[in-house]
Amino acid sequence: MPWMIRTIAATALLACIAILGAAPGSAEGAIQWHGCGSQLPPSLECGKLRVPLDYRHPRARRVTLGFVRLPAADRARRVGSLIINPGGPGGPGSVFVGVEAGGGHLWHPALHRRFDLIGMDPRGVGLSTTIRCDPAAYNRPVSLFPHTRIAFRRLAAWARALGQSCRKLTGPLLGHVDTLSVARDMEALRRALGEGKLNFLGLSYGAQLGSLYAERYPKRIRTMALDGIIDHSISINTLFADATMAYEDTLDRFASWCARTSSCPLHGRDVLALFDGLVRQADQRPLAAPQCATASCRPTVTGADIRMNAFTMLLLERPLPALGFGGWQGFAAALVQARNGDGSAFSSHLARSPLDDPFAGLAVNCVDYPRELSSYEDLSAKLLLGRTLAPHTRGAGESWLGLTGCMRWPVPLANPPHRIRVRGAPRILLVGATHDPSTAYVWAHGLRDQLPSAVLLTREGDGHTSSWLGPRSRTNAAIARYLITRRTPPPNAVYPD
Repeated sequence: MPWMIRTIAATALLACIAILGAAPGSAEGAIQWHGCGSQLPPSLECGKLRVPLDYRHPRARRVTLGFVRLPAADRARRVGSLIINPGGPGGPGSVFVGVEAGGGHLWHPALHRRFDLIGMDPRGVGLSTTIRCDPAAYNRPVSLFPHTRIAFRRLAAWARALGQSCRKLTGPLLGHVDTLSVARDMEALRRALGEGKLNFLGLSYGAQLGSLYAERYPKRIRTMALDGIIDHSISINTLFADATMAYEDTLDRFASWCARTSSCPLHGRDVLALFDGLVRQADQRPLAAPQCATASCRPTVTGADIRMNAFTMLLLERPLPALGFGGWQGFAAALVQARNGDGSAFSSHLARSPLDDPFAGLAVNCVDYPRELSSYEDLSAKLLLGRTLAPHTRGAGESWLGLTGCMRWPVPLANPPHRIRVRGAPRILLVGATHDPSTAYVWAHGLRDQLPSAVLLTREGDGHTSSWLGPRSRTNAAIARYLITRRTPPPNAVYPD
């Protein structure tokens, strides 16, 4: 999932990544913990490991795995270490633990009290050896929704040029950022921590990482909570359809919320008609984005930009200032602003450096999923499916960037989708929300069917994942309680939002 990280702690940590990333890593099996620099909270510790680039050749070339540690606040009652993956793919665990160290109160407070929180940056990301691509290739204007063969050829040329730039600047790592390799990296980190079995909290993409770890190392798990489930066994067509309908469902529910909530800035308006009208208007004459004069975003906004970027603003129902999310109230305010002629909130991001978003996430998707689009007819069929399933968002969202960005990727598939086979794992907690815009609720049931030891907890409500809902959330409290005590809720429990 795309992340919008704007906190002081996160910004400082990202600013230090280039410096820390240049430091040599320790040999596998030995962590030399050290301070993370004067710009970061003093409670935060940094460490590195060297792991094989290609696990089929473990004694050949190596890459760096970087991570941070926030020691448990209650040392007398410390359970152990908890490795956290915040999602993405491409989400740097170091940043999300750094937010906690900086006082962001992102995670349930019991987790900080009882665990050393470990923010591991997957290979290709942040403090680890990074994916690098040419920002100019990414920033080249191109329509992601071409309606002619000529426009499709331009999109294909854009995808090819971006992929080739990534291969040139990144080197062999580009073909080895698959999730199975990351799972093996996580096992190397578990061994290096020297504390016995794994404790893991994986959100969204982190659930895919956790499920692959469970398949390969089922008896090395103490606790594993997977929040916002991705089912890597389904076809691309099913994934696209499910994701499209989940996004559309959230837009519909946002409109209903505005209709019954007097504090919504669009209360009393036909929200869906307003959204469709803005998309049509911007497609005919792009909206100005004046705030982009001083920010890294495009100066104009098309209807496609509105459909693509509304997704991020709808991810969380409630505001989450620690990560820069305004929630549904913020999305309503952005629509009002766009209606008044300022489309800045919907402007597409421009990459500023070879390490920028969304390079790492795209690289992971491109080696984890087979190519689905090879011709204009393939793309036209997907556009038709999107329009049919979602008349307002029309197939836009994070899955569309993966479909189009990967269609000319220069390295082969490394981690084919498959049904996982897990034997001997302890109870694993799966958490899904009934109206999650990013990870469709049906995916939680799909993974449950593949994990004999899984216990499914359903949150009846909106928003992507449940781990950032605060300690008053019954679902979030159940996740923390399980990780600490290994006690799960009853199977198939349903908790209200």
